[in-house]
Amino acid sequence: MIEYVLWTIAFIALFLTIVWINIMYSHKEKKEQKSKTPLVSIAIPAFNEEEGIESTLESVVRLDYPENKLEIIIINDGSTDKTAQRIKNFIKKNPGSNIKLINKKNEGKAAALNTALEICKGELFACVDGDTTVDKDSLKNMMWRFQKKNTAAVISTIKVKNPDNMYGKIQRMEYLMAVLMRNLMTFTKTLHVTPGALSVYRTKILIKHGGFDKNNITEDFEIAMRLKSLDYDVELEKNSVVYTNVPSNINSFWRQRIRWSRGFIHNHVKYKHMVLNKKHGNMGMFQLPLNIIAPILLITSIVVIAYMSISKLYEFGIRSVLIKGYFQTHLLTFPSFKEMILGQNLKIVFPIIIGSILGIYLFYMAHKMNNEKIKNPGSTALYFLALPYMIASYWITAIIQEIMKIKKQW
Repeated sequence: MIEYVLWTIAFIALFLTIVWINIMYSHKEKKEQKSKTPLVSIAIPAFNEEEGIESTLESVVRLDYPENKLEIIIINDGSTDKTAQRIKNFIKKNPGSNIKLINKKNEGKAAALNTALEICKGELFACVDGDTTVDKDSLKNMMWRFQKKNTAAVISTIKVKNPDNMYGKIQRMEYLMAVLMRNLMTFTKTLHVTPGALSVYRTKILIKHGGFDKNNITEDFEIAMRLKSLDYDVELEKNSVVYTNVPSNINSFWRQRIRWSRGFIHNHVKYKHMVLNKKHGNMGMFQLPLNIIAPILLITSIVVIAYMSISKLYEFGIRSVLIKGYFQTHLLTFPSFKEMILGQNLKIVFPIIIGSILGIYLFYMAHKMNNEKIKNPGSTALYFLALPYMIASYWITAIIQEIMKIKKQW
């Protein structure tokens, strides 16, 4: 039975990897030669961002974009530190920039964005997190995509600002892979995320459809799903690069991923009518079913591998107790390469090897597309060997918390 489960998982993983590689090589985009520069309102929600808000603002005012076409709205969402004072000092130092500060009580990021949306004047509405810095060309490089009438939102390439320890280095690789996958989803019109680091929307569409959901713990994911449910397009501009801080310890990482996973589950339930709905094209017939199947396959494979490992350890322990000299003989005796090969079940090992090779190739292409080098062999090994177990763990935790309806943490 276990053999068939692993065979099924390996086959699906192999099939999907081949599909993504085929998409990667079969789609090419033509960039519009002329791009307009409409008025853009940049909303920066900030809650206790005293450490990084000035660098965020500095990067925004240095954008290579006509100054008279930028409106910067900072929403201080009830910060209890020196965020407000840092913002006021920055505004004084930059009197020529069109910067507005709104102080309000703490109601969460979505409510803060909606406050900016109510007063903004821009044709486009951009969101920038208070711990993010944007490249000077990032906004300008996104504009050509809005030449397409059905494009409701454009997102940026997000890179890790602080890959200072093991957690940061692993997340750096995660983010590079995410850029590759989001680029491929742009080709298939299935991109359904608009991260807060830098995402730009058509203002009229946001207002028409109710703005951001302040009762949703992943408002950026929810608004993207809503746009897709209305059959708008969301696109990635890979040449728009921004840098964001990521969790630098296990506790922060765990809380973030539980929130993301619970938001993922909640919003898929909310938009379940799209699943296997031909009206929504690739989104309904391919991407959403894949979103549901992927964590199930991951959890199943991790559970099966853990079960097989525990079973072998248990068998080894029993034999070591019952058979004299078994422990010393088998612990210190290593099989030859020939014995290792002959001892494997090729029905399982062969597709796993092929799938792994293709996965490593995608990993390589993700680095190449982002003009990054593969480095930190220790962190790379952990990315492939340890991260899947951690991902499965927080998925299981998130599913349990959703079933038990444990209060969501922002």
